[in-house]
Amino acid sequence: MGRERSQGKRAQSAPPAGTLFIVGVPIGHPDDLTVRGLATLRQVDLIAAKNPQATHALLAHHGIHTTITTYDRNNAADKVPLLLERLRQGCRVALVSDCGMPVVYDPGRLLITAASRAQIPVKVIPGTSAVVAATALAGMDGNAFVFDGRWTGGTKALTGRLQLLQSEPRTMIFFPPAQSLRQFLTLLRRTLGNRKVVMAIDMTRSTEQIIRGRVQQLLSNKPSPENASHVALVVEGARLRRKNSVKQSR
Repeated sequence: MGRERSQGKRAQSAPPAGTLFIVGVPIGHPDDLTVRGLATLRQVDLIAAKNPQATHALLAHHGIHTTITTYDRNNAADKVPLLLERLRQGCRVALVSDCGMPVVYDPGRLLITAASRAQIPVKVIPGTSAVVAATALAGMDGNAFVFDGRWTGGTKALTGRLQLLQSEPRTMIFFPPAQSLRQFLTLLRRTLGNRKVVMAIDMTRSTEQIIRGRVQQLLSNKPSPENASHVALVVEGARLRRKNSVKQSR
């Protein structure tokens, strides 16, 4: 009787068939996976992962053996119809990034949109986000902020994007490439001035570094996290900077 009751509870807690789950995963430390995220990754039939190697390491840490398939920017157009067919057949699919939340500067939008149009249930299992974590760490105004994604392209393109943000009053979060961080800071100093910044390198990992100061200080200290997996840079907004300047002049 007790065994039948426990089996009934497991059946009730299992995720519904034919559902796409958007699952947030840790940005670094594997134990930051939520209880719901852990249960979902155990119970789905298939995991669509941006980086199967990173996902496999996370699953291995938690003793999960769910099948993984690759879903990234390079194969999204071809993979969406295949995953939709699996969902129509009743397969439970989890969509994950290599770290953080899918879609936040990450592939996933095409699959989610296609599933919604096909009237396939889509559920989100919230998790950690590098954008939110960096904003919290910075201790700047978090009532409103601007996330401007990952920076690619040449000096001219980067300068143009920064010039559009010269009068932006909200806190700004960027994901500059670790390999060209000095170039980005130089352009930031030249375009937005010597603002207060917080640089978060490999948050929650054993190699985590949090560097606070002004842009010129970071440049003088010659930050060179070329081997970092992830860099988030938080920059104070224009309005806050003006208020600070008024206080200093008084």
